[in-house]
Amino acid sequence: MPLDTIYLTRHGHRLNWTIDLRTGTYISQFPTPTGNPVDPALTAHGVRQSWELGRHINSPQFHPKPFRVYSSPFYRCLQTIQPSVAELKARHSNATVIGPVSAITGYGQIEPSADFDVRIENGIGEWFGPTTFFEHPAHPTPETKYKPLLYPSRRGETILELHNRVATTLEGIIADVDAEIAEVEASMPPEQRTSKSLLICAHAAPLIAMGRVLTGRIPEDTSEEDFCVFTAGLNTFQRRGFGGRRRDVIKAKDRGQIAERRLAEGTVLVRAKEVPDWMGGRGVGGGWDCVVNGDCSFLSGGAERGWHFNGEEGFDASMGPPNGLCCTSW
Repeated sequence: MPLDTIYLTRHGHRLNWTIDLRTGTYISQFPTPTGNPVDPALTAHGVRQSWELGRHINSPQFHPKPFRVYSSPFYRCLQTIQPSVAELKARHSNATVIGPVSAITGYGQIEPSADFDVRIENGIGEWFGPTTFFEHPAHPTPETKYKPLLYPSRRGETILELHNRVATTLEGIIADVDAEIAEVEASMPPEQRTSKSLLICAHAAPLIAMGRVLTGRIPEDTSEEDFCVFTAGLNTFQRRGFGGRRRDVIKAKDRGQIAERRLAEGTVLVRAKEVPDWMGGRGVGGGWDCVVNGDCSFLSGGAERGWHFNGEEGFDASMGPPNGLCCTSW
């Protein structure tokens, strides 16, 4: 069975930063753990959200449990999923394997072949609008065994370029995990092959884009609130053919959008090759349906700090402040 479920979560409530629009200089309001002004830690409330998220993911009713975990390289994302991953690792390492694999992979159980070493992927990192006179701070690049699929341009991206960057990354992530599942299950009888899921932690704008590239649907008005991305909330996507709806017929005119499959200049492809054909209902990795949108039922504060696109986030010295919401809302 290939990957069939993807969970998306946004980092918890965080500290802020500001930008001097005359110079493009970012200023953190509090010291950041990495020294990068756009890499703040969570607030005390955000830490509480991260623990509540962890309890939910490790609860018996949460199924299927993650098989692999991916995160943006920014500290607030890694900090948000730390409680979830720590508990999953502890339960995984303490599990006693008795009898066939099927005996320990029931509802709400952890896969014996799960790997909870977080894969830090720059391709799902923060979004910054296009600039004409400065570079945005670089994404953090911690040393890990995992090799990212790509690095976003430091000159920023348009909204469409962000969607294409996320599509390129998710196509690669899904292909990687499908191949790993096939290897794990190659010697298993069919009755022992179980449902597999991913957990991905990222930021508001990339998460909205992920919902759109998974389903293959991007609204004409990108400010439309189609996917809810509250702090530490969860969105769940199910692969078509595994309980999801049948894929929409892709009309010829929709395939003409291939001309719009471009990445921002300065994007560095590492393992990724090209932007997939995801528009017109196609979606990446065969297409996915959103079955849970913005679940915050497990958070004591409920749904908080929702976000949506509000015009292109451009930075131009001749234009004054950028359009849309400022970066401190992300």
